[in-house]
Amino acid sequence: MQWNDIYVGGVAAWLGHKEDVQEALADGRYDAEEHEENDYLFVRVEDDLTPADMAVEAARAALERAGTPAGGVGIYLHAASTFQGLDHWTPGSYIQQHTAGGTAPSLEIRQACNGAIMALELAAAYLTAKPEPSTALVTTGDRYDAPAYDRYRTDKNILLADGATALALTRGHGVARLLSTATVGDTSHEALGRGTSGWQQASGDAGWPISLRERKKEYLIGGGDIKDIIRTMTLRQQQAMDTALGDAGVEAGDIARYVYPNIGRIAQDWEVRKAAGITEEQTTWAWGREVGHIAAGDQFAGLAHLLESGAVRAGDRVALAGVGSGYNFGWAVLEILQEPQWSTTAS
Repeated sequence: MQWNDIYVGGVAAWLGHKEDVQEALADGRYDAEEHEENDYLFVRVEDDLTPADMAVEAARAALERAGTPAGGVGIYLHAASTFQGLDHWTPGSYIQQHTAGGTAPSLEIRQACNGAIMALELAAAYLTAKPEPSTALVTTGDRYDAPAYDRYRTDKNILLADGATALALTRGHGVARLLSTATVGDTSHEALGRGTSGWQQASGDAGWPISLRERKKEYLIGGGDIKDIIRTMTLRQQQAMDTALGDAGVEAGDIARYVYPNIGRIAQDWEVRKAAGITEEQTTWAWGREVGHIAAGDQFAGLAHLLESGAVRAGDRVALAGVGSGYNFGWAVLEILQEPQWSTTAS
């Protein structure tokens, strides 16, 4: 989708403290061969705050950067995958109560690791349809601690990190302009993330920690075609990329920086990117390998990093890419309009 008069007013991330993966290697929590293949240096770990509380911290920073007043948010969207701090509860309303408040609706997006881009697209549509200028607040928040998760072993080639992000989307002005978004769904291999063991009566019935490795193994043993999985994933990611770039009126070579999910090096599509002329230096991998995968938050956290560090300048175009199990493939293209005052390099 092509967007007009939709801007990023502010974006921020709240990340847990850095845990050196060498510590996990030394005490046997992390496999040495997987470490060599995936090339992570650190993973972010939060010991105290719930995902919703981390999202509140990120949201307050993003709203302050956007200059959004109390009551100035027209819609709240919260994307998350993990336990938010309490069963049978609405974290979106909690985030609203503890940030800009007001009488706007709040809702949650459950699209796994593509949740932020899907929420961004919904927020842009809401602002476009709304007659008067407003702000949409998109947040993410996840925490992968025990007993539900083993951040080093729950999934293969991915270190699961704790953190939250927030992006204030506005009309009229901002630090970046949203040019386009595209999301493509393909459920051909939905069971890759579900496995074949059947349903549970309650969370945890199959025991802790959750093992996404075992679910994938079950699917493949049960007849899942690994070649078709790779073909489908590559095709749909390319389709989302081509659509977003086309709607933005740009080509891959016009993009200054790319923010991909913070999955391990061996799982990154380096050859596909190389074919499109995308270099590793254009991505945020150097930063991402010191963070880990914060579910739907990788994209907003990566964008915040680029803006805060002064890695992008006015006129640069930035692409955000996401993939959520099920599967959904999302892309967004933005144009940087100015160096924000909250950049560490701002004069």
